[in-house]
Amino acid sequence: MALWRNIGGVTTIVAGATHYWEYSYAGHDIGLAIAAPNMQQAQINVELVALEQGVVQRQSGGEGAPLIDYTVRIRNLGNTGLGYNLNVGDWQ
Repeated sequence: MALWRNIGGVTTIVAGATHYWEYSYAGHDIGLAIAAPNMQQAQINVELVALEQGVVQRQSGGEGAPLIDYTVRIRNLGNTGLGYNLNVGDWQ
């Protein structure tokens, strides 16, 4: 298993919001990939959850297998906003 921390730019999510993220491994299918929120600020009683982990196949620019992108939605269940980005783990 590999784990990458601090993936993507830090963004602020307000209370009740849901963000959509898409990430890839240069279009390669790496099997199981899981993303989770990586909180960048200390904040009491804020819960971020990862929802709807997914895989999207896209047509490649030429011959060959389709390109693979991974997706996740992050929802803020707390009552205030905070900055975060992603932690991504995979089993290559």
